Amino acid sequence: MKNISRIIRVLIIRFLSVIFSSKVNLEKGKILILAPHPDDEVFGCSGLVQQQIASGREIYIIFMTRGEASHSNCCNIDRELLKRERAKLTDKALSLLGVKQYNISRLSYTDGSLSYSSEETKKLKKSIDQINPDAIFVPHSREGWNDHIETQNIARELIKDKNIELYAYCVWFWYYNVWNIDWKNAFTLSMSKKQLELKNQAIDTYIYAKAACGKPYSGVLPKVFVWANRWNKELYFKL
Repeated sequence: MKNISRIIRVLIIRFLSVIFSSKVNLEKGKILILAPHPDDEVFGCSGLVQQQIASGREIYIIFMTRGEASHSNCCNIDRELLKRERAKLTDKALSLLGVKQYNISRLSYTDGSLSYSSEETKKLKKSIDQINPDAIFVPHSREGWNDHIETQNIARELIKDKNIELYAYCVWFWYYNVWNIDWKNAFTLSMSKKQLELKNQAIDTYIYAKAACGKPYSGVLPKVFVWANRWNKELYFKL
């Protein structure tokens, strides 16, 4: 029953998105995506990434954690091995979308307890200053996971005195029972058939690669969650 209710909610939110949200218009010189874990950028922003690159504009991606906690409740796989394997999957997934290796950066916030007080925040600030993006994309504030929420909080703090636009993208938003939605600041981005195909290939790169325990390196993701993120549109919010 819980899965059925989640499917119904996703379908309703999709319907409302088409009616109430604006078509996204992001003609920005530089866009920076902050991803809490390796795979969030693909689930939430594959269409944006492809369209930004196709337009000749720059896109940068910074991973906050290395995703080393994905098997915490599963097995005794070495966390350093997880970091390396997930980085390989990231490089493969993003190459499908056209992202250049030199535009990908990785920080070392602790997976599962990401916090502004980490020394990594100084590195993130330096990267933002160097990139000087026109817009930064962070997870939605109601994603349901601490690392996702804290990524937005950290970004807000670091750019509060800068002329940088902030947008939220949706990953776990689709899975949780979020109904209080700011439609007046919502945007949808439509993907072409080819762009959706590449997004799905990038998603598959993450979810089908298996660790020695037989489960994906990214952890076992709910089927409803994966299905919801395979929509041919992406939902964003201006913050």
